[in-house]
Amino acid sequence: MEAHYRPNWELTQAYGLLGYNCGYARADGAETFDEHQKSLVWQLLGDTPIGPTATVLDVGSGIGGPAGWIFQHHRPARLIGVEYLGSSVHAANERFRGKPERPIFLQGDAHHLPLETGSVDVVFNLESALHYPNKDRFIAECRRVLKLGGSLCLGDITTSKKWLFWPVEALNKLPSQFNSNVHLWSAADYKNAFREHDFELVRHEDASLPVAKSIDDGLAEIKSRGWHSTKGFRGRIGFMGVLAMLLRRGLLHYDLFRVRPRGK
Repeated sequence: MEAHYRPNWELTQAYGLLGYNCGYARADGAETFDEHQKSLVWQLLGDTPIGPTATVLDVGSGIGGPAGWIFQHHRPARLIGVEYLGSSVHAANERFRGKPERPIFLQGDAHHLPLETGSVDVVFNLESALHYPNKDRFIAECRRVLKLGGSLCLGDITTSKKWLFWPVEALNKLPSQFNSNVHLWSAADYKNAFREHDFELVRHEDASLPVAKSIDDGLAEIKSRGWHSTKGFRGRIGFMGVLAMLLRRGLLHYDLFRVRPRGK
């Protein structure tokens, strides 16, 4: 995973980006790619209530961009980011070093969340669950840590044609940036798992087209600076172009879910 995300780190450093996500284009030419990334965070959260006493958990928090935006906008009592990669945890904590009010970032595993049962108001999980080999375990952990009345906001790349992507999963065995530890589910798989783990579906959006448009905009920004400026992440540029094409053709989807625990 470190090898897979290293080009993303190089890209963020070259272009001053604060996050890794694909973004959400609300309108043509209205936003930069950095703004598209923030728009995807707000689109996933929607009207999810986050008050001043809330505890928010960002699972797969990366280098801290979305967690920082959520903290700045909503000012919850606690915002905890849990991230598998130590290098990303270090980068996120360095970004907020010296700030008395800030998110806290911990290294951890989405399959074993380091929080108490019934202690979290909102679990935020964006573009991370595709890497989890046991998504059922992750969803069960979300159910465990959430309070009744809380919300799980999950955005992920999905497919209903999983057989097409078996070669991608085969790359998981290679020690290279193309080993992305990808394990794709369909939207139906997620909905079934939510039901099995006693969640109620509040909202679902297939955001494939606005996400593809965002990627196109981001690639256009990169190309406008010339090929010389892409050293260190050229393979990732091709990867993102293919991803946008697959989203537009419906071979992949980008689904946004909000679910909440059913009352007992």
